[in-house]
Amino acid sequence: MEDAPRGLRESLKRVAVTLKEADIPFALGGSYACWARGGPEPVHDVDFMLREEDVARAVSVLAAAGLRSVDPPEDWLTKVFDGEVLVDLIHHPVGRAVTGEMLERSSEMSVDSVRMPVLDATDWFEMTLLALEERYCDLARVLPMIRAMREQVDWDQVRRATAASPFAEAALLVATRLSLIPPGDGLASTPPGRNGANRKAGRIAATGTGVSPHSPAPTSPPGTAEPAIVAGRADTAADGGVPGADSRPEERVATAGRSVAGQPSAGAPGSGSGSAGSGAGASQAARRAVDPAEADEYLAGDLHELLAEDPRVAELGLEVAVREGYVLVEGEVATDARRRAVAQVIAEAAPGHPVRNDVTITGRTTADGPANVETIQ
Repeated sequence: MEDAPRGLRESLKRVAVTLKEADIPFALGGSYACWARGGPEPVHDVDFMLREEDVARAVSVLAAAGLRSVDPPEDWLTKVFDGEVLVDLIHHPVGRAVTGEMLERSSEMSVDSVRMPVLDATDWFEMTLLALEERYCDLARVLPMIRAMREQVDWDQVRRATAASPFAEAALLVATRLSLIPPGDGLASTPPGRNGANRKAGRIAATGTGVSPHSPAPTSPPGTAEPAIVAGRADTAADGGVPGADSRPEERVATAGRSVAGQPSAGAPGSGSGSAGSGAGASQAARRAVDPAEADEYLAGDLHELLAEDPRVAELGLEVAVREGYVLVEGEVATDARRRAVAQVIAEAAPGHPVRNDVTITGRTTADGPANVETIQ
């Protein structure tokens, strides 16, 4: 076993040099990417990240260099052996395609005296946390890696990308409570409610006002009303409320569905005072941080965050996925108005993406059935 790391490192360098000489884009991934960035050294195998279209050529050049390829049953990687050392060529980790953009974010580093691209630390943690599941949720293995790489990671991005995973959330909560990583949005120490809405309840989200969307909310003395959320400036145009037209902005101050005095606020989800698209124009908060052209997994993470932030929805427990150009949303909300608001918020944030709204109302199914596809332009 003492010779295992040295043998693994020799195979790692042999594969990296072969891929470099063949001009095949790649990045060192898996536990050795963590080791290169200061984490513990693995003793089992070596992982490289490649685009799917480059895997066949990589296998060919590695076979020519003396490695032995195998055809595994898994459809997300290919395996080659350098003697007894297993090398995984991964093209779809945790169901996400390795892209050119992902490889470009890699850092050129010296790994045991050989320079090679190493997977970006933020991308690495997204994949590692998304791999946690009921059958494998070893935080004792993950926490030392967080401790070793914490300064290299955009933890807010990791939280967004892994928000749908309760196992990732648990790992990040433990790391936050241990002071290994900074709290997310200033609210990580506040336990979420049943649907996670409380996690966002203290956020001040303002646009065009110089206030950071991640600023923590002011606290209220015990016994006073809930702190208000400035949900964004809604530009109301004289010609019918078109956002962005010349008009005087109107600030809406509301909690997630309640006014400061504790009564339902106008236009709040479920308040009965207007449809999902009513109020002072479309939500500016729902458009401020989304690039509809970005990779599907990142767009899904951003939209998940927006559904938690936007006061018309205010639900963190919804699941969002982007598949073949359309946005799929699943989960439960309390009212039909809030369900309709889900599609409206996504349509504003990602125009051109059809919305498949599979959200149901708590205790009953929707009238149009769970497979309804809503296209809102």
